[in-house]
Amino acid sequence: MSLRLASAREGGVTHGRVLVLARDPRVIATAHDAARRVRRFAAMLQTGKQALALLTAPGRADHQLVCDRGAAEAACWPDLVAAAAEQHGRTSLLVVSDRPVGRLPRGMLPVPNDSALLAAALRANQSPASGEPLEAASLRSGLGRGEIVVRYQPMVRISDRQPVMVEALARWTPSYPPIAPDLFLPLAARTGLMRPLSMAVAGSAVREIGPLRQRLRIGVTVNLPLDLLRQPDLATWLGRARAHSTMRAEDLSLELTEHAEVHDRSGLDRVLRRLRHAGHGVLLDDILLDDPRTPLFELPFSGLKLDRSLITALPTQARARQAVRRLVRGAEARGQVLVAEGVTHPMQLRLLGEMGIHWAQGFLISRPLPASALLAWSELWRAGRPL
Repeated sequence: MSLRLASAREGGVTHGRVLVLARDPRVIATAHDAARRVRRFAAMLQTGKQALALLTAPGRADHQLVCDRGAAEAACWPDLVAAAAEQHGRTSLLVVSDRPVGRLPRGMLPVPNDSALLAAALRANQSPASGEPLEAASLRSGLGRGEIVVRYQPMVRISDRQPVMVEALARWTPSYPPIAPDLFLPLAARTGLMRPLSMAVAGSAVREIGPLRQRLRIGVTVNLPLDLLRQPDLATWLGRARAHSTMRAEDLSLELTEHAEVHDRSGLDRVLRRLRHAGHGVLLDDILLDDPRTPLFELPFSGLKLDRSLITALPTQARARQAVRRLVRGAEARGQVLVAEGVTHPMQLRLLGEMGIHWAQGFLISRPLPASALLAWSELWRAGRPL
């Protein structure tokens, strides 16, 4: 039996390979025969680190990773599972074994060592199931058990390709596959659990990104709704999260995800200035074409993040290009950074650079990754491959 971890595809085209990380000669033979059946190229990998580098590489490849029991229990296995299981990834992970396999997430079953069954699994295109209806009690207990993990999507400076920031994204992993954020985040907002959830994400971000900063000079952003941004003790609990870390306040930014109308602009102005005084920048997220929040742009936000729908419209819509040029002029006059989200094609990246956008984020650069995969991603990204 197989389990498809992610099913996103670009234009219905599959570009990737069957990656084989195995020690058992029988499994290797099975994997090669299964790849032949599905008309895919099978590439042998020597180490889990090599597999992790390929799974976390920027670009559009739709790889499938086949492991055997011995390789699945190797030291790199948790990172491989985390990278492949990312909701927005395009990688299947299949473990070939006729016996139970240790260190597999609850809910994931191995594929028998049979080339026909493995080929069928490689052809499968199943999305992660949403499972049973979610309840606040389950999320609350999951927070207590440490089931909320964080994935990080890099942002790079367009002018020199330098990584500058990662966005911290919450994932709920009570079993396998993980529960999609669009299912549990609304639940947290409805049931008063957004504060402990955000605190858990901020704490994980500090613990996981702080030690990487000696090799990756990056900051991290954490998403917050308006009601949490306005809480007077926000800077205090962010300070507590950094208490035992080398991460500075300037390295921990916030993203305001609120789309509802803001009635108290002067109050929001005071909040932003208070956070800036404490060292935390705040970016306004998901800017749309004709965004009704335009009056907020004048407030002391450290930056604006342009929604993927606006980025997608740029090559074909003159009105979108005119709007972005106005945003560039305004942001530069106010000392704000402009970040393009949802970048998926090199042509988009070139256009964004020509228009003066400062930073970019999206699948072309990287999908969300576990912290342990960021160094491998950075090496490939700096080398300029694959695009």
